Amino acid sequence: MSYRPPTPVPAARAILLATVAALIASALLLLATWGVRAYIGAYHPTPDANIGAGMLLTALPLFLAPLLSWPLLRLLRLPHPGLTALISVPPLLVLSFVGLMLWVEVDVRMPIDSAYTSVDPLLTTSAVDAVVLVLSLAAAALVTSRLHAARHVREHGADG
Repeated sequence: MSYRPPTPVPAARAILLATVAALIASALLLLATWGVRAYIGAYHPTPDANIGAGMLLTALPLFLAPLLSWPLLRLLRLPHPGLTALISVPPLLVLSFVGLMLWVEVDVRMPIDSAYTSVDPLLTTSAVDAVVLVLSLAAAALVTSRLHAARHVREHGADG
């Protein structure tokens, strides 16, 4: 069942709620990837396992972000949380690819002795994932909140 408030949610509020949900989901995804990395490091220390782990840790947020976003959007009472999470998937895929390519370019161009290289790469990729998730969920929330507002006007009139 999808939550639908009796009156439309303003666009700014929808974007704010989606941003909050995206940041919470990003923090949970960071904890999940840290846990997976700790498990793999403890039980599978061979380089071959670590290559596969790197691929898994890169893909994990991409697949789990929409699944984590839906209950968070529902908890924050954004209209149509399931539809919002579903609509956010295509921009999430595109923006994740663009974000990953930009992250690789920045990572390659950083000097080896810079402060950037002392930061855990998991934190920097998580920051990119957080920005991507905020952008895609905010855009999806804007679309669904405007659809909800248009439906409200059709059903109740402009005064309703």
